[in-house]
Amino acid sequence: MRSLWRCVGAILLMAMVLCMVPAQTRRVESVTIRGLRNVSETAVLTALRLKSGETYSEAALERDRQALEAMGLFAAVRPSVEQSETGVRVVFDVVENPLIKEVRLTGNTVLTTEQLVQVLRNKPGNVFNFNFARPDANALQEAYLKAGYVALIEEYRPPDYDNGVLTIRLTELRVGQIKVEGNTKTRTPVILRELRTKPGDIFYLPRWQRDLNRLYNLGYFEQITPEEEPGEPGTLNITLRVKERPTGRLNVGFAIDPRQRIIGLAELYETNFRGRGQTVGLNFQSTGGRNGNSLELLFTEPYLDKHHTSLSLALYDKLVYRFTSNFFGGTVDPNLEERYDERRRGITLSVGRPYGDFFNAVLGFRTEDVRTNRVATDASGGFIRQDGSLTSFTLKGIYNTRDFDLDPATGQYIALTLEPGVTNIRSAEQQFLDSGVVKLGRSNFLRASLDYRLYFSPQGRRTTPDDRRHVFAIRAYYGFITGNTPFFEQMFVGGAETLRGYQEDRFWGKQAALLSFEYRIPVEKAFTAVLFVDIGHAWGGYPTVNNFTQSASFKPQIGYGVGIRVRTPLGPLRIDYGIGKDGGRTHFSVGQVF
Repeated sequence: MRSLWRCVGAILLMAMVLCMVPAQTRRVESVTIRGLRNVSETAVLTALRLKSGETYSEAALERDRQALEAMGLFAAVRPSVEQSETGVRVVFDVVENPLIKEVRLTGNTVLTTEQLVQVLRNKPGNVFNFNFARPDANALQEAYLKAGYVALIEEYRPPDYDNGVLTIRLTELRVGQIKVEGNTKTRTPVILRELRTKPGDIFYLPRWQRDLNRLYNLGYFEQITPEEEPGEPGTLNITLRVKERPTGRLNVGFAIDPRQRIIGLAELYETNFRGRGQTVGLNFQSTGGRNGNSLELLFTEPYLDKHHTSLSLALYDKLVYRFTSNFFGGTVDPNLEERYDERRRGITLSVGRPYGDFFNAVLGFRTEDVRTNRVATDASGGFIRQDGSLTSFTLKGIYNTRDFDLDPATGQYIALTLEPGVTNIRSAEQQFLDSGVVKLGRSNFLRASLDYRLYFSPQGRRTTPDDRRHVFAIRAYYGFITGNTPFFEQMFVGGAETLRGYQEDRFWGKQAALLSFEYRIPVEKAFTAVLFVDIGHAWGGYPTVNNFTQSASFKPQIGYGVGIRVRTPLGPLRIDYGIGKDGGRTHFSVGQVF
């Protein structure tokens, strides 16, 4: 009996071995995909690892089933195996996703449907792919971000087999509430009126950044921190946390005027009067005598109406010194006899209005009476004495894309100015009357100028004034004046604001041209080093006066040097050392040259 069971066991073992051997060595005879209508068979077969002639296994079959599902093109994948004498035939029955006939976008207003469909991977004419849903949503949001907006993808519904419509519903983020916190002096409406971004608007990132820049340019705030949080569905609430800085200054002191007299100085200046954003100013200088006093009153209302119309007014009775040195340096300074001053009494009035985010138009009016006086009362030489009156109108167009006006890193500034006017010279030095250089009586004139400034930083735009940037700055200026104009209305070049390394007002004429280059290097948060080159000249006007030789044609003069800028609440404090044709000169001023 025991022998019988041994025989039976041996037979069963041999049978199992014989059955296993074919299973382990079964070869794939063919691979067939059934149900394809729009999807390329070649693309499907490429995704499979089972190929004709390869060894078949259940694991390989399951792996290929998952690979077909991972393609995202099929609603169902059902594999099957047919046995044959020579191997197995593998069949995959698939159900394709619907063919996309139309992409239906809703909720888009700032970008067209055509623009958005271009960024989708699921396009009309293609079989819908589940794998493209997330990339499509990301691509739509990226397209909005590139345009400066934010979009929320609310729905991405695949097409059905009946209509083939891929439905995408999105929401363009809008502004909810805007609040201001931290302002103790500046009134909240004064801050909110500077914002072009309003509650209910579609949130536009470039406009919002320009709004923040505009607030910084007011000079009222040391720091502005926007905080955003979700509001009602599809909205963004914004809170502006501001840190105010002092906007008023009172200066009292003494100085030495070109007549070598001690003068008293008093300055009262407030750029945010009563927190309303108005500017009021008073400048007073006195030498103790009636003729030595200077007084100037300033007032600016930045918002006259809902169109952001501004009004600026100045009343003055002041002395303007000509041919004075600028603290240090120079070898061609005229002596005391050659200096003179101008007593100017008058009024200037200007009205401005912005048009869009970058353009501003200004209409101005000026009328004044001018009397000239020699600094040295006992001098014997002649000087440019011309007494008379002047009235002019100014039309100015400004295009400004700078990030921050006081210390820009990127952008450009273009100003075109036209100033027609009339002068009435009542008296002049006899030697100039005899030579025909000066004519008495009324005369019309036209002054015109074009000022172009370009700023570039390899690090890009600043988002706050504290961002440190290497800046390349270029300025090109040209101006001319026509008509019989008095000496004091010519174009002047020379000094801290134009051609550094030269005396103030060193060159004059009926035409002026200037080209300046600066490389501004940040050293510390409040300290910047500057390398500069100025090329300029003024020509074609009054002839040589005293030591100042002039020319009738353009003869470019070059000044170059180094400088430093120290940031203060009033703007950058500027110290430049310029080297010109006749030596070096140090210039002190406030604010960038351009």
